Amino acid sequence: MVSIKDIAKSVGVSTATVSKALNHKNGVSQAVRNQIMEKAKEMGYVVNGLARGMKIFKTFTVGVLVSDIKNPFFSEVISAMERVLYAKKYNLMICNVGENPQKEVEYLELLVSKKVDGLIVAPAAEGQNLSIYRNMVRHGMKIVLFDRLIDSVNCDSVVIDNRASIYEVTKYLKDRGHKKIGSIYGIERSYTGHERLNGFKEAMQELNLEYHKEWVRSGFFREEDSYKQSLDILAKSSKPTAIIAMNNFSTLGLMRAVKELEIKVPDDLSIIGFDDAEWMKVCSPSITTVIQPADAIGMTAATLLLDAIENENSHIPQHIVLKAKLIERESVASISP
Repeated sequence: MVSIKDIAKSVGVSTATVSKALNHKNGVSQAVRNQIMEKAKEMGYVVNGLARGMKIFKTFTVGVLVSDIKNPFFSEVISAMERVLYAKKYNLMICNVGENPQKEVEYLELLVSKKVDGLIVAPAAEGQNLSIYRNMVRHGMKIVLFDRLIDSVNCDSVVIDNRASIYEVTKYLKDRGHKKIGSIYGIERSYTGHERLNGFKEAMQELNLEYHKEWVRSGFFREEDSYKQSLDILAKSSKPTAIIAMNNFSTLGLMRAVKELEIKVPDDLSIIGFDDAEWMKVCSPSITTVIQPADAIGMTAATLLLDAIENENSHIPQHIVLKAKLIERESVASISP
């Protein structure tokens, strides 16, 4: 474990100076503070004693970190986790990170200080806390990643095959005569955003469809951003005949733009969403969408964590990849050749 003394020796300052810098106290110049913070990050120092707080006994408490608690997908996943964990008398502590890496660190510190037995995590998009997760696993914390992966962290994980799902969607549109296809993708630096966007690019190439960069925009998995980007795409003289929205908030933003511009779906524009929500089923037309197996993701993640906690000496981390399902509704039209 990297210590304050290690950092002090590397930078050439006293341990007291390092302590002040790491705890944001006065008495350290900004230049030295920056040098210390950079060296701490480089060496993989676990901020504010995360490692020192590692539990030495079971508390039957599990921490869950998600990027956006308002997203119905995460609500469904957490509900499934709770059913599995409750049956084994475990409690949940749920933390909403909001794609904020610093907030993610603060919640990790909180959960470790509460001596949770394990963590189920959909990490913040930018992946800035890789060294912290590595150190936590190295020091014995049981972690299961879901929805998103972090490179080179040796722990359990459960995700869907995002690339295969987007390929299926793109082929579905091509089979119905669509050649001009756009998309509203998410956060490119996140695992899901990167996988879905690159899955779309690969599908367009493999299916011999022309890729129009001006029709492919990031909505950051947010409704308002997706709405603005959709307006811009649909205001162009040359427009796609179909748009794939790569999560439920992106779909909602796209639908807002379509309504405002009085575009008829699917007569003027076909739409496919990703994830599901009640409004997608009851709006007119209802939305064709890719449904992630949220229940299975939550149950699998919870089961993997329980096995890691209760069978510590024999547990081998697993990487589980599940399949999503395309649900046909009313928002896609067929185009005659």
